[in-house]
Amino acid sequence: MSADSAAEWYARKPWTNQYPPVVARELDVGPEETILGLLLDACERHADRVAFELDGQALTFREWRQRAEHLSRFFVHEWKLEKGDRVVLLMPNIPAFPIALLGAWMAGLVTMSAYTAATSLEFSEHIAAAAPRAIVVLDRIASAFRAATGADQVREMVVSETEDIAGTVPAGGVTFADALARGAQLPPTERSVSPDDLVVMAFTGGTTGVSKAVRTSHRNMRMGVEMLRVAMVEHLPSAGEVAIGLHPFCHSAGLSVNLLTLASRGVTQVLFPDSMDAEKVAAAWRRRSFTFILAGPSFYSRLMAAPSFPDIDFSSLRAAGTGGMALRADVRERWEATTGTPLVQGYGLTETSAPITCEQRQPRFAGSVGFPFPGVELSVRDPDSPTLDAVAPGQIGEIWLRGPFLMAGYHARPDEDARAITPDGWFRTGDLGRVDPNGALYILGRIKDMLLVDGANVYPASIEDAVGAHPGIADVCAVGMPDEDEGERVRLFVVKRDPGLSEADVRAWCEERLADYKQPKRIEFIDALPRSAVDKLLRRELAGWPLA
Repeated sequence: MSADSAAEWYARKPWTNQYPPVVARELDVGPEETILGLLLDACERHADRVAFELDGQALTFREWRQRAEHLSRFFVHEWKLEKGDRVVLLMPNIPAFPIALLGAWMAGLVTMSAYTAATSLEFSEHIAAAAPRAIVVLDRIASAFRAATGADQVREMVVSETEDIAGTVPAGGVTFADALARGAQLPPTERSVSPDDLVVMAFTGGTTGVSKAVRTSHRNMRMGVEMLRVAMVEHLPSAGEVAIGLHPFCHSAGLSVNLLTLASRGVTQVLFPDSMDAEKVAAAWRRRSFTFILAGPSFYSRLMAAPSFPDIDFSSLRAAGTGGMALRADVRERWEATTGTPLVQGYGLTETSAPITCEQRQPRFAGSVGFPFPGVELSVRDPDSPTLDAVAPGQIGEIWLRGPFLMAGYHARPDEDARAITPDGWFRTGDLGRVDPNGALYILGRIKDMLLVDGANVYPASIEDAVGAHPGIADVCAVGMPDEDEGERVRLFVVKRDPGLSEADVRAWCEERLADYKQPKRIEFIDALPRSAVDKLLRRELAGWPLA
């Protein structure tokens, strides 16, 4: 197939032939619609339903909008924040997060995502890069932010999970409860927003390069959520059903799938502030029925190992979703054999506002992340070609994306915009993948993570999938290491499930399942693999570990 023929094949979007009958081929969103309008409409239509619940305390959609309105008044009239000013939300999944988010958006502000586990140095970088005017922060993690360079220039609102927060509010600061009470006495805000206004500024995880601030507009976010609402209609819970609100709202998937898409459908979310506590999720699941969960791949391994897991009734579960990194086949198989419910894998990036592919129907395409959603243009290009030509279906290349869901660009980084976005609007993801003749997308990893062993391309995910299937292995990561003869060789980090597992056991397993050039030169046992707040493997940390 010629490059021109391959480009035409992608332009035809053959994957739409695989959509279930209930999934529309195109999106129907008015040119003036915003993500704020979608949420306000949901609060009106589902006013008496519970939107969020934490430790038995419920927040209805009516209360969500009312408290957000009070907070928006405080932002505008007390703090004098201008339209477009940035406010940091530094909280786990607690009701104050959606209240602060909606309140900021009603005031025309831009919310900045930040992980609660971030360091003072990382906060200093965020402040220097994006100059936030205010922060809404949980009391027990506020000290890390206050130690950041420039933090004294950011107005602070402190949230507490308890009644007593004495001594945690800085001079000039205010508690969340006080801000709501004072806002209730102030006049309404009268700010309107347009589709081109910025709504979110999220920093990329930085797991594969320098962290950058991604600028997302109302239109980008609204289109991303609409893709989810249309493409995942068979998987998503409906109004009145109850979902697990575990994946951090500060992450693009947690924001777009849980906080925005589920809320827009009138779904109740039971919140779990600690996204790593599998036993707490399992124990709560024993007591009530959930219809949906989104979590990182490794969380499902922890959940299945939780003492309460065997006692869970999964009869109400529609689907479990995952993404962010490769889902090992053994984890999927164990989950589906135990629960009788599909573990659905998707793909997206911070730059895409929301996931842009997902498994949507049977038959399953094992190992794929499903089909591109309606509204997505996708092409796989040869990164080594001078003209960056499209490759034929089945061939490996860099994944390119285009569509209204794509970011408005990186904040104050024209160099990065020029590198990542072509003049005709294609976004170069930096991810390697292939699309099969049916249109299913397969992710092989980041271009920077690929190993070159004696001239042969080696993809870490393929090694991890094979090695991770060993019943005595709980977790595994493959990285490259220098080799005088072959350029690079595989270095394998293994977390044991079976304490008696030996290096010889792992080598014997690898020899049966991996080609000679993929065999690990070194095998190292460690207690746990380093992961981000959303369970993404921090591969660069392991690649930088010194050789003993």
